Amino acid sequence: MIIFGTLSIVLPILILTLWYKYIKEQEALYEGANISSKVCSPYLMTVSREQELMKISWKTTDSCSGFLLLGKTYSDFAGLPYKVLSAQGESPTTNHVVTLLKQDELQYTYVVIVSAGEWYGIKGNPFSYR
Repeated sequence: MIIFGTLSIVLPILILTLWYKYIKEQEALYEGANISSKVCSPYLMTVSREQELMKISWKTTDSCSGFLLLGKTYSDFAGLPYKVLSAQGESPTTNHVVTLLKQDELQYTYVVIVSAGEWYGIKGNPFSYR
C-alpha cells in the first residue's frame, strides 16, 4: 500500500515535469524559427535592366544564404524551377544580387526569392518581374 501511495504522488510529478520541459523546448524551437525568418526576410528588392543583363537585388537584416527560383509559368514551381545563385553563391550575406542574362529574362516570367530556405514572393507565391 505504501508503494502505491508513493507512486501515486511521484508519477504525476514526474509526468508534469517532463511535459513542462517538452513544452519549453517546443517554444524555444518555435521562437528560434521565427527569429531566423525575420532576419532573413528580404527587403529593398530592386530590379534593374542594363543592355544584356537584368539584376535583381535585395537585402536581409542578418547574413543569410539566398537565391532565385525562376519559372516560365506559375505551375513550374510545383516541379523543379530554374535556380539562379547570387554572385556570392551559397555564402551567407546581407546584400544579395542575382544577374540574369537577357535570354533568361525573356525565357522566364515568374520569380521567387529563397532566403534561408524560405520562399518569399507575393504572400509566399511566385510573382512576375515583367
